[in-house]
Amino acid sequence: MDKKPFSFDTIRNFDNHISSSIMGYDILHLLLINISSFFIKKNTNIVDLGCTSGKLIKSLKSAYHCTGTGYDITDANFIDNDGDLIKADITSKGFELPKSDLIFCIFTLQFIDYEKRLDLLKKVSSALSGSGAFVFCEKEICSDGVIQEVFTFSNYEYKKNVFTEAEILQKEYDLRSIMTPLQTAQNVELLRKAGFTKIEPFFQSLNFKGYICRK
Repeated sequence: MDKKPFSFDTIRNFDNHISSSIMGYDILHLLLINISSFFIKKNTNIVDLGCTSGKLIKSLKSAYHCTGTGYDITDANFIDNDGDLIKADITSKGFELPKSDLIFCIFTLQFIDYEKRLDLLKKVSSALSGSGAFVFCEKEICSDGVIQEVFTFSNYEYKKNVFTEAEILQKEYDLRSIMTPLQTAQNVELLRKAGFTKIEPFFQSLNFKGYICRK
């Protein structure tokens, strides 16, 4: 029997899954909430591109009593959806972003075809207010092969707390055909081409890195 291709639709309790896959993810989530306090203003509608479960939107609405809209290619993982989570292909030409002071893209761009990334980032830049921020997180590839091995196998050791070695290996095979991470310089180049002039890292755990970007 042919193996079914990997799909995020098949993951149950996605938030626990990603927390068990990325060391420090729970700290990152808290940082995202803290950072948001500097950019959320009256009537701010936050946007999350690739929201998966919608946990971040829910957390921010609870913390700051703001509104939020999350977009994802599948609605299989949506939690407590009261209309703020929308199933949509954010790479389609017809996709339009609402104006916002704060836009997130957390470990999403790496799953989008490289040729479509710049167009999406340009839409983000256009939708973002002049005083707003784009918060962007990605898994990145190291420029040094030795350090890449250190990061990769350190992450494997962390995953072994929850997953079996067979599960870890299978996930690597599954993701190989749908995920294309870039080096730091490549991501920064895309962000600059999209119109972001201020790009500062605020989080790193091995090869998982987060940036605050402004125009």
